Amino acid sequence: MTSLDFLRSVEVFKGLIDSQLTGFKDHCREMEFRQNEKLFSEGDEASCLWIVNEGRVDLRFDLPDRSTSTKNTISSISKFMTFGWSSLVAPHKYRLSAYCATTSCKVIQIEREQLVEIFKRDSKTGYRVMSNLVEIIGQRFRQLQDSASKPSYANTKITVHLATCGIIAGAREVMNALVEELAIADRPEIEVKSGGCIGNCDTHPNLTVEIEGEDPVVYQKMNAEKLRRVFKQHILMGEVQTDYVLA
Repeated sequence: MTSLDFLRSVEVFKGLIDSQLTGFKDHCREMEFRQNEKLFSEGDEASCLWIVNEGRVDLRFDLPDRSTSTKNTISSISKFMTFGWSSLVAPHKYRLSAYCATTSCKVIQIEREQLVEIFKRDSKTGYRVMSNLVEIIGQRFRQLQDSASKPSYANTKITVHLATCGIIAGAREVMNALVEELAIADRPEIEVKSGGCIGNCDTHPNLTVEIEGEDPVVYQKMNAEKLRRVFKQHILMGEVQTDYVLA
């Protein structure tokens, strides 16, 4: 049963009082999905507005005759956030496909017909919800613009220095962790290679990250855990992990 406490925090219901929220509470349908399970497909009839209760949902475009990929993600939706706006806008067709992006996710559905009935009965509630929706769409659009303007990291090279001194220090474990992270991230365009000793044997295992348009960064005394942090924060997010950088 969806609680009023939860609905008070939902972005699209911002500014509504409890008596208004109760009208939505009675029509909430809770559902659960597993990782990579599809909630709906692009082009499906958009009959519901969706709210994330737990986990994360990715909105992606699907390519014909290909399996879905995280690289096709346009937007990620987390707790209290809303998606499926096409349910309230003609021609009522979903524009993207939705996938559960975490181990599991819980979502709430509210049918379009039920929303419309609430809006007819209480125009002030309808005005507030639609005003919130316009604001949300504007924010998401700006986020998409910002994301599109950021530099692409497609031209990225990662070198694990696998000289004898590096191997002795644990460089193979670093390489294994890197391969695992690449598989999870589904970023085959990132080039991974092995290299020789950089002349600082006491700082092994070393890792060099080269992103087009930026200065190379050499990391020192790496292990699998540090590699995973560098991969997620530097390679994927562009944030150099200065505490690991070779001075």
